[in-house]
Parts: sequence; C-alpha cells; structure tokens
Amino acid sequence: MKEKPYKLAHLDRQKLMVAARKALIAADAHYYAWTPEERERFRATMGENAILRIQRVLLDDLLDIKCRTDEVDEAWKNVPLTDLNQLNWARLLTTGVGDDYIYLNECMAEGKTLLDFPTLYDYDYADNLFQEEARKRDFPDYGGIAYYAYQHPSWVRLLIHEQFYYSTFTSLATYMLDEIDSAGEEVIQQLIPHEYVDGKNHGKQEQGGFLWDVKIDAAGQEAQLDELRSRWYGYKRERWLALSKSNVQRPPAVYVHDKDWDDDPHRFFVFTNERTLKQIRWRQFLSDCNSLVADYAEVEKLRAEEIGQANLWIVENHEDIQENFDPKVVKLRKKRKIILTESALDDLSEIDADKE
Repeated sequence: MKEKPYKLAHLDRQKLMVAARKALIAADAHYYAWTPEERERFRATMGENAILRIQRVLLDDLLDIKCRTDEVDEAWKNVPLTDLNQLNWARLLTTGVGDDYIYLNECMAEGKTLLDFPTLYDYDYADNLFQEEARKRDFPDYGGIAYYAYQHPSWVRLLIHEQFYYSTFTSLATYMLDEIDSAGEEVIQQLIPHEYVDGKNHGKQEQGGFLWDVKIDAAGQEAQLDELRSRWYGYKRERWLALSKSNVQRPPAVYVHDKDWDDDPHRFFVFTNERTLKQIRWRQFLSDCNSLVADYAEVEKLRAEEIGQANLWIVENHEDIQENFDPKVVKLRKKRKIILTESALDDLSEIDADKE
C-alpha cells in the first residue's frame, strides 16, 4: 500500500498526543487508571458533557482559543479550515477505537456504537436495513432492492502509520456510479449548457424558515434537459444494480486510492462485495485489509470502460430527445415546497460561493 503521509504544518505529533491526553483526563480523571478495553469503551460511548470538555481543552492547547463549555460548539464551528485538521487529528485520539483509532463519522441508532458491529458487513447491513425502512416509510410505492455492499459510502477518520487521514469506505459498484455520474454531468453541461438561478421566491420567509426556490436556466431547453436528466437517473440506477450483481462473483478484494481534496489527506477504500466486508473487522481494519489489497489498475480499467459507455449513452439519448422531443407533452410532477432554516440557507450560499 503506497503511502503519502500527511504532515502538520504547525504542530508536531507529540504536542497532539499531549493535548489529547490532557483532554481525556479532563473528560474523566480516572481515564488512565482503567484497562485498555475500558478506555476504548469510554472513547466510543462518552456523553455530551465529556465531549465538550475534551473539545474545550483541545481548542485551548492547540489553538490558544479559550472559551466556556457552553461556547465550545460555536468556537469549534468557527475554526478556520487551515486549523481544522489539527483539531480533528487530536480529536481522533480521544474518540477512535481499535488498532487504527478508527472513527465512523455517521449517525447511529441511539445506544449503538462502532463496538456493536464487529465487521464492516455487520454495520453496513444494519445501515442498509435502516435506509430501506426509511424509503418504504417515505415512499409507500417503493418496492425495495436486495442488499449489496456499501450502497451508501461511509465517511471515516483513522490513523495510517500514525498519520491522520480522512477516508471514504465504499463498494466497487458505488464508486463506479460516482465516477460515471461526475463525468456524465460534464457531458450533459456541454450538450445543454445550464446554470442554477434564484427564483422569485428564493429566501422568502415562510413558516419559521426560508423558501428554497432555485431554478435551472438552460436558455429555453429546460424541458429537454429535464427529460435527459430523467433518463440519466434511470440509467445510473440500472447500471449500479448490474455492477453490484456482477461484483458478487468477484473474489474478496480491497482497492486503495488517495485523492487530494483541498490538501486534506483523503484515502478511498473500495470493497468488491459483501464477502470482503465480512473479512474486515473495525478494530483490526488495516491489518485485515492488507491481505486483501488488489491492484488499483483494475479499477482504472473498469472506470474507463464505464465512463466511455455512459458518455456514449448520454450523447445518443440527447440526439433522440432533440429529434423527437415534443415540448407540448408535459410530465406531471408533484410540486414540492422546500423550507430551510436561516443557518441552512447560509450554509448553501457559502457552498455556492466556494464553487464560484
């Protein structure tokens, strides 16, 4: 596994470890009198008050930000992105479990922690059941689909050779879907140039929030774009399912790939199927992965084939729509009103500004 370690610009690892140790003692003065198993259980299950005490110490020791406990959330939220990795690294030392201090940055059912799921499969299967139940509850006509590995990627933090990494855990099928979706959106933009613009009611106050009214401007081809996107959505669903079914026959394997996102250390772990997930334990994650790591060139080859096939499909369907589309035939769609809180509206505005 080729390493590209991330190194802090301003703080050394020793200072991070000292800060984390001090924070854990602040969370519970008896922490270092416990057994390793008891410490790990505490890191995985600590309550909100302990978390705030930890964060308060880390802010003070690492960034010289002094605040009261009731000010911690706001102070942490306002930390510049350039300093956030320092905090997240130290935070990982206070929350991670297992040999790699792994931390799953996903919501779990009340009373559940990562220690309740021995393998990646145990967690992913439980998460899939939850997602399916939610869909059936929200969409009565939803028929459900069979379980396949990592339909929904997980966002993870861990230490790799004592270096801090963000990580995405996903399946080969889901990874391919993300790749063809990204490439396909570029092709669609080239075929039908478009942009998102604020509608007349965007930001209007209503029912304790603000209306989200954003429309697509495609220079008069909004209906054609909508039809192409509708077909594209169907293609992607069918392709994900086909890939998932075919990948069941693949031998267990893990593909590893690093991506630089705003200079953040980020590593993708791509798993072929559920048999792979059953062989990897959370608490021994990297050691279990090492024997299953395969050549990432296999993924690159499949990616090129899938993107080429998908882009050709988009071009052909665009040509069909341009030749046969009848703008007088309007698809019936259920109107939805989206109301956001003020903070959510601000967050989305910041994302748009960052993209520009």
